[in-house]
Amino acid sequence: MAETIGVGLVGCGMIAAVQAEAIARLAEHSPAARLVAVCTRDNDRGEAFVQRYGGTAYQEYDSFLAHPGLDLVSICTPSGTHAAYGIRAAEAGRHVLVEKPIEIDLPRADALIDACDRHQVRLGVIFQSRFLPAVQQMEQAVRQGRLGRIFLADAIVKWYRDPAYYAPDSWHGTLALDGGGALINQAIHTVDLLRWMAGPVRQVAAFRGALRYPHLEGEDTLVASLQFESGALGVIEAATSAKPGFQRRLELSGERGTILLEGDSIGHWRIDGEDPPLLAAEELTNGAASPSAISSEGHRRQIAEMIEAIAEQRPPLIDGREGRRSLELVEAIYRSTEESRIVRLSPV
Repeated sequence: MAETIGVGLVGCGMIAAVQAEAIARLAEHSPAARLVAVCTRDNDRGEAFVQRYGGTAYQEYDSFLAHPGLDLVSICTPSGTHAAYGIRAAEAGRHVLVEKPIEIDLPRADALIDACDRHQVRLGVIFQSRFLPAVQQMEQAVRQGRLGRIFLADAIVKWYRDPAYYAPDSWHGTLALDGGGALINQAIHTVDLLRWMAGPVRQVAAFRGALRYPHLEGEDTLVASLQFESGALGVIEAATSAKPGFQRRLELSGERGTILLEGDSIGHWRIDGEDPPLLAAEELTNGAASPSAISSEGHRRQIAEMIEAIAEQRPPLIDGREGRRSLELVEAIYRSTEESRIVRLSPV
């Protein structure tokens, strides 16, 4: 593998710009990454993008995939297109990185995972919150059993999106491209952390609605009650209707204490016999009121790990199967809202 990994971006919207900034900051990383190509249907937009970030702009996907020196394809298009683009990239022998969620339903996610397996390329799913120091400290405390048995595990994401975000010509909140609304798009980062730390969920009961924006096919407000395989209970609140938007929270309470993540920093740490860790406050992924507020630092850390995985010929820390687990929980929650019943997840 070359010392520099050539990265191509599919799409050139807001999150592609975040990734381009992250890639630019990996120039001194070993192995380094370099943006070599961008694919978008809008030629003018593509040319403006590469003038700012570098690389070559393409409108035709097969030509993009054939770009010399392209090693990794990062897919920054609407969620419901991830598998289609990713499978073709795998067939071309390119490693694949997709923004969250891996896809909008499990069959498409499975098809993408299978294609990457068959063509022996790496597949990663962006959940950059896992790379935050506060999150890693929190997960380590849980993994080491320092909280004791977990009793309560909650994910609270009360964010706000203005009317322009859900404009009639937007893919946001549509079933075909977003797969839903506030849960699968905005809250899924925190849902991923919840499942990662508290473990598999046994069953869910949920309600959702398009309360602020009734024209949505998906939801702007959702609540779910969870029972984990461990016996712990929990709640997910997911909203883009909560004006003006608040920091997300992840709350874990166990036999020996409680840890609260507020935004990207520890808001409360109380464990019997321990002093709270000293952590600098960071706000890298806070999109409480606007998606444009997201820093590129979390992506930089995750893309760096993906580049290392390619160089070392190993799966990335968040591979396709790991990314699928959060989608499985989201699907169960949506099924509960549609069928007005408790939904049991398949045992792990």
